[in-house]
Amino acid sequence: MNSNGRDTILLVAERLIAERGLHGVSAREIVRTAGQRNNSAITYHFGSWDGLLESVWLEHIGSINAVRGEMLDAIDDDAPDRLDRLVAAYVHPFVTEIAAHKPSYWARFNEQWLTGVRMDFVDRPATLVPDDARYPRIEGMELLKDLFAGIGAELGHLDPDARTRRVAMTARFVVSGLATWEREATTGNAPDLDIFEGELTALAVALLRAP
Repeated sequence: MNSNGRDTILLVAERLIAERGLHGVSAREIVRTAGQRNNSAITYHFGSWDGLLESVWLEHIGSINAVRGEMLDAIDDDAPDRLDRLVAAYVHPFVTEIAAHKPSYWARFNEQWLTGVRMDFVDRPATLVPDDARYPRIEGMELLKDLFAGIGAELGHLDPDARTRRVAMTARFVVSGLATWEREATTGNAPDLDIFEGELTALAVALLRAP
């Protein structure tokens, strides 16, 4: 088996999961759709189903973290527009990654992932079904967790218990908006991505600032 087979499996897994969810796709279907004859191709290339899902994340998280890290480094602790810039540091790297792939399934993959985790996933990163094997722990998320914590720290108008929930709901709003953009892009009806990013960022800030 060659690396091209591995890459094809990654692309197929991301697309099928983005379209139908983690519970709507089998490992066997991914292998067959990827044109692999050996049913053990996922085990061969990724070690396990968990390894496949983690590899999909790692295909994206490196470039996202690079952009996000630069943006966060440029934000002063006492910046008057700190919340706005933190939100931009969440949205812009996400949009940049979507723009790098034509077509992109990344936002839809994230949207499907979020359907199976708790509403307040920032504070409780657990699945709705305890120990659901379809949702393995993913590495490389520390920067995102720190960003969410930073956003929550700016929400002084909310009770402490409500802050992480508000951040989580806002993140879901952003992911859903970008997933919808991806679907519209497949029909040629999506708005300009740069304009959409500005609108989405402004709406996310407004959600966080709401009473």
